[in-house]
Amino acid sequence: MIESENYNRTKAACYLGFVTQAITANFVPLLFLTFYRTYGISYTKLAFISFTFFLTQLIVDFLCAKFVDKIGYRKCIIVAHIASGLGLILLAFVPDICPDSYAGIILCVIIYAIGSGLIEVL
Repeated sequence: MIESENYNRTKAACYLGFVTQAITANFVPLLFLTFYRTYGISYTKLAFISFTFFLTQLIVDFLCAKFVDKIGYRKCIIVAHIASGLGLILLAFVPDICPDSYAGIILCVIIYAIGSGLIEVL
């Protein structure tokens, strides 16, 4: 009975991972028009936000594939979800408190891309 419960928890964690990845990959592009109007960010910089997300995720994929076995899957998946959530939460207020809103957005995108990259590896 306990094995079945652990399997159900694992399945739930995997499904949560899929949802988290979908949110992190698609949320900021939905806000491009808002960023353009609110912060005056150019179209070139808006495109660079997506580039930064996918590049960070790709780097994490390559680096963490080697280290996940040593660190442990459970610890890595917890860190991945924390990083993804933290990046999204910080996105709510960091651009407003940073002197350069664009730098704040990029920082948040990098944080949640690290989590998303870890989720992708796991």
